[in-house]
Amino acid sequence: MSQTFDALKEKISNADMGEAKEIITQVKQAYEDGKIDENEKNELIDLAKSKIGGGLGGLF
Repeated sequence: MSQTFDALKEKISNADMGEAKEIITQVKQAYEDGKIDENEKNELIDLAKSKIGGGLGGLF
């Protein structure tokens, strides 16, 4: 696993609902930049969704 993945996972673990939404954007950007792979992206987004409670609707 990459340092970027570990850093984003740590951010999500310590984030509140509003921060988790912002981190999802960072996750998607890291994936687009090739810093994390698709499995890592999906894991991070699932983790963020669970933090938020899944109530993001159109964000995904």
